[in-house]
Amino acid sequence: MGEVTERVRGNDGRMGLPTLTISASGGWLDQRERFSGNIAGKEQKNYTLLKKGQLSYNHGNSKIAKYGAVFELTNFEEALVPKVYHSFKTNNLASSSFIEYLFASKIPDRELRKLVSSGARMDGLLNISYNNFTGIRITLPFIEEQIKISIFLRKLDCAITLHQTKLEHIHSLKKAFLQKMFI
Repeated sequence: MGEVTERVRGNDGRMGLPTLTISASGGWLDQRERFSGNIAGKEQKNYTLLKKGQLSYNHGNSKIAKYGAVFELTNFEEALVPKVYHSFKTNNLASSSFIEYLFASKIPDRELRKLVSSGARMDGLLNISYNNFTGIRITLPFIEEQIKISIFLRKLDCAITLHQTKLEHIHSLKKAFLQKMFI
């Protein structure tokens, strides 16, 4: 990882930017929507300024992401993210989208598992430092292939979302017909 990424730290003092958090199941979420308000408080000044295309690794474990989750910032041009996340950007050898899909595949979990010898701490954070995280070994195809794979997978994601929305609509329609039929 260290050969294809560079750490992102600090911010420029702008506190009016969206303040985000990572959900293993939903990706980036605005703290106001997730927690009914901004939970950063005074700590927001220590948050990391993340720009579109950059990534963060939330090294908290969950049922969905036992060894943490990596997400690329795509829905905002800039946002503030917790300092506890390992934030980074890719160089010209890696595609941010491909790195996100790679971590979603759980393939890097084999490497991350080696770093978590004593399990999770009581607060749910895995004891994985930034240097250890970027020290994991990953295999990447050439950048052109990464980009093509990412585009293909993004199209599949869009098709799946479209079909899920259509399925939800059909379920609602069925429910409505059943209600009309038995009234």
